[in-house]
Amino acid sequence: MSASPNRLPLLWLAALAAFAVLLHGYHLGVEDQTVYLPAIKKHLDPGLYPYDADFFLLQTQLGLFVDGVAWTARVSRVPLDWVIFTWHFVSIFLLLLGCWLLSRRCFTEARAQWASIAAVVVLLTLPIAGTALLLADQYLHPRLLATACLLFALDALLDRRPRTLVWVLLAGLMHPTMTLYGLWHLAVQAFRPRRGRRGPSGVHAACLLALALPQLWVRLWPPPTSAWREALATRDYLFPQHWAWYELLGALAPLVILFWISRLARKIKSPALEAICVRLAISGAIGVTVGMVIGLTPSLVQLIPLEPMRTLHLIYLFLILFAGGLFGQYVLHGQIWRWLIFLPIAGGMFAAQRAEFSSSPHIEWPGRIPQNAWVEAFDWVRRSTPRDALFALDPGFLESPGEDEHGFRAFAERSQLAEEAKDRAVSRNIPGLAYGWRQQVRDQQGIGRFGPEQFAGLKRKYGVGWVVLSTAAQGGMGGAAGLSCPFSNRAVRVCRIP
Repeated sequence: MSASPNRLPLLWLAALAAFAVLLHGYHLGVEDQTVYLPAIKKHLDPGLYPYDADFFLLQTQLGLFVDGVAWTARVSRVPLDWVIFTWHFVSIFLLLLGCWLLSRRCFTEARAQWASIAAVVVLLTLPIAGTALLLADQYLHPRLLATACLLFALDALLDRRPRTLVWVLLAGLMHPTMTLYGLWHLAVQAFRPRRGRRGPSGVHAACLLALALPQLWVRLWPPPTSAWREALATRDYLFPQHWAWYELLGALAPLVILFWISRLARKIKSPALEAICVRLAISGAIGVTVGMVIGLTPSLVQLIPLEPMRTLHLIYLFLILFAGGLFGQYVLHGQIWRWLIFLPIAGGMFAAQRAEFSSSPHIEWPGRIPQNAWVEAFDWVRRSTPRDALFALDPGFLESPGEDEHGFRAFAERSQLAEEAKDRAVSRNIPGLAYGWRQQVRDQQGIGRFGPEQFAGLKRKYGVGWVVLSTAAQGGMGGAAGLSCPFSNRAVRVCRIP
């Protein structure tokens, strides 16, 4: 039975969480947060986003993550940027705490326990095979909170404590999809065969339920439309058969390594490590197989938005945790200088993050003046345009040079027509949005080359009154000829449609 953590390890874990933020960086309103941050702001100020709230509210309404962050900001009266940064730090701390609880079960030596935590810290933004996931994001995401809750659930499960269900419920309230896969891993961890028992067991019932749920999902899901299929297209991470060979290797190799670790666990007499690794290899192998089958079976196309290959997320986390522990057990041998081997790994991860967000500060501290040119323009929009303004942008602006995937809605707090990347993902999960998403994206294609008549067409059809244009188009004019542009910088022009 695990002991309650004392203050000293908690202080060390807090320090390591702070180091993780410094190492991997912190960014506001990027990638998936282009969905979550507008939803939080809409909860705090219902008057925002009068035209396009469906593109983020419908995606976030299944859990309580958005409500929890908004409630924290409302009650504390702390600026939202600081609330989100604090939640991000706490999320990392809770993840490391969950890892530490499990590491203590599997390793008796302190150096092995802390080496396992160090491995997680330095590899926190490691990509997960071809799933388009990282072990943890560089910004606040409910996935990290759900993962921490699942670690606490496993720790309680190993002691057969009822609070296991409480942690699973909390995880589900944070991120339902990731909790679904975590629940599968927990179910395999909980399985204990009973000899001499006849008749159907709980495992048999779980298998029958697993077979029935996909059929129920397919029946309840609306018939696939051409717009919905287009929302699925060009996203290879949804289809394992389109993954590169090294991505497929990244899906299969961890399962083999976990099984190998279980053999080493027997040598170091760690039954907890052996049992966890064997069961993870089993649940991971079944999960990967199911993901492959879904991707290859046309009749199961409605299941693709569930992204079943994301079952690898916990596999990677445990692989790093246990590999780090074994490294501490066999290599460190109490020699302090050997801990320096983590430094080049940390340096490589730091360099990767600087390359990914090359036009933004490594840590976008709350309250700082925007230093990214696109974010500077979005901030001007927030301060200088009507709250009910509707904007049009190039549908692929998130991938523009120097943009670093900062969301327009997240910073401008204004409505926009649908964009190519994140609104596509929401339309994939909410089929009713797919047709509107496709039409709006098509109507904005080539906006950098639009003339007055095409801008007027956007205004007649949608009520668009403003456009944000890259100055890279049309020799620096950014398609703004004939428009009044009260703001411009080295990357962006903000213009009014007459």
